[in-house]
Amino acid sequence: MYINSRSRKYDFTIIFFAIAVILSSCTVIKKSHKEAGPPLPSLDKIAVLPMDRANLKPQPGEATCALSDTFYEASDVPIEAARKLTKLLLDSVKNDPRFVPVEEKKCVSFLSRMLITEPNAPQLRLIQALGKELGVDAVLYGKLFRFEERIGGPYGVERPASVTFTLYLIRTKDGAVLWRYAFNETQQPLTENLFKAGLYKKTGFRWLTAEELAKIGIEEAIKDLKKRIQ
Repeated sequence: MYINSRSRKYDFTIIFFAIAVILSSCTVIKKSHKEAGPPLPSLDKIAVLPMDRANLKPQPGEATCALSDTFYEASDVPIEAARKLTKLLLDSVKNDPRFVPVEEKKCVSFLSRMLITEPNAPQLRLIQALGKELGVDAVLYGKLFRFEERIGGPYGVERPASVTFTLYLIRTKDGAVLWRYAFNETQQPLTENLFKAGLYKKTGFRWLTAEELAKIGIEEAIKDLKKRIQ
């Protein structure tokens, strides 16, 4: 998935005609199939929290989400990147009245009070308690592990954009994780990964910014979530 050679230069201008030929024959390439998950219970109100940032573990380049045992390659994530993903997330659900945005200052205020009484409370317990405080059926919580901007321009890069985030839907009444979604993507040249032909059909023959790549991931995640909610 990841491109280790950061000094390598990819140039879409040089390989444009080769890619056009490849795309013309993409109909014979089978896409990987992702089976539909089970439907979710009825949820009238879902609180959408601001995107959290992963804390790096002592081991370089590793981080984990406290809601799972999965480790992801991580990098230092600037607060502005988390705010960009929060906006993308809120934009993706803004026309659905079931989703209720939660301001960052409201989260911080509640968690500060909660940690005074329960300083060792696990993350899942804190999110569940916040859901009860807000009076919602579930909480949508996300964590951003990597947000690396491309080095180069839209038609030639030395390093492509790379984004990793997770989303969890947590039921308030019992803290059950009803749904989870992981997006872990580094853009690759079409000539190296033909299964990404659909991505290039959406975006054109160009290298995406990290925000553009993240937007694709957020839209895929919310589309999957909405299909599951009864």
